[in-house]
Amino acid sequence: MAENGKLRIGIFGIGHNHAAAAISALKAREDVEIVGLCEPDDAVREKRLRENPDVYGDIPVMSEERLLASGIRAAMVEASVPELVPTALRCAEAGLHIHMDKPAGIDLSFYRTFLDVMREKHLVFQTGYMYRYNAGVRYVLERVRDGALGRIYNITAEMCTKHPDWFERQLIGYGVKAPVMYIFGGHLIDLCMQVKGVPADLTAFHTESGDGGIHFEDTSLAVLTYPDGIATVRVSSCEVNGWGLREFTVYGERGTISVSPLESPMHIRETMLAEQEPWKDRYHTVDVPEVGRYDVMMHDFVYMVEGRIPYDVDFTHEYLLQKLTLEACGYTAEEMNANASITARVSGD
Repeated sequence: MAENGKLRIGIFGIGHNHAAAAISALKAREDVEIVGLCEPDDAVREKRLRENPDVYGDIPVMSEERLLASGIRAAMVEASVPELVPTALRCAEAGLHIHMDKPAGIDLSFYRTFLDVMREKHLVFQTGYMYRYNAGVRYVLERVRDGALGRIYNITAEMCTKHPDWFERQLIGYGVKAPVMYIFGGHLIDLCMQVKGVPADLTAFHTESGDGGIHFEDTSLAVLTYPDGIATVRVSSCEVNGWGLREFTVYGERGTISVSPLESPMHIRETMLAEQEPWKDRYHTVDVPEVGRYDVMMHDFVYMVEGRIPYDVDFTHEYLLQKLTLEACGYTAEEMNANASITARVSGD
């Protein structure tokens, strides 16, 4: 904590598409001092400054070396997707608590090295899975945990959008398998794991629509099987009003809860066993106030760093989540642990 009572944080990279929104939420906090910003790619920095001058214009621009030596306690790693884990590892080695956006790369062994450093140093690690902090999702998870739904059988999770051409070309530019699953699937697999744990098996399907003359795997389905149920995770980049139909639905022996849309606006429908009729649509709506995507996330990060809430980092979950996400993209175990040369090239080492 600085003399002014504020937590000193540095921004490492602003190439991620979620950087502006996440940093805006952080800037709104009176208990945080953003010391500086490092974006080594001049073109990326200038582009982001033009796009969001109100977000970045008043933050001092520094080299990474200077920012690491500035007395900060924590890092916001919002670098471009391929640079996230290499950047975060350098921050971890410097002893910083870290919020890192996602996904966590295609080199699983490199990611494990980063997680090991964070665990050994007992540093706070928070990933940018914003639906963990979604009010509707939290309501569902609370109902699951308090046993209101009984044993959970099935889950349906969808995160689709009709993306503009520039975004689809950005997805292709990552050079990964099933890029829509890679970028979006982790959000949903994360929620499925929180409800039913690690699946016994995972099978994935990928296809390309060719929508707009752009050819890549733009629709993916992952089926997570459990001894007593199935979770389906579907993502797509070519669905008109996909945003309005984003969904997280949990089916239990005593009831079903569905959040759809997931946000802007969030809508929760709940049906308990006593209400249901086999061939009728029976439900009641649940009024839970919607909050900003990153407000609760940044609150929890700051409070955990300061020790105002318990240190609550499940490194095993984070590792297995990335492993399952890569499996859902079609990566084999050998491929997940054979990408060190790619990581080194991206990080500039």
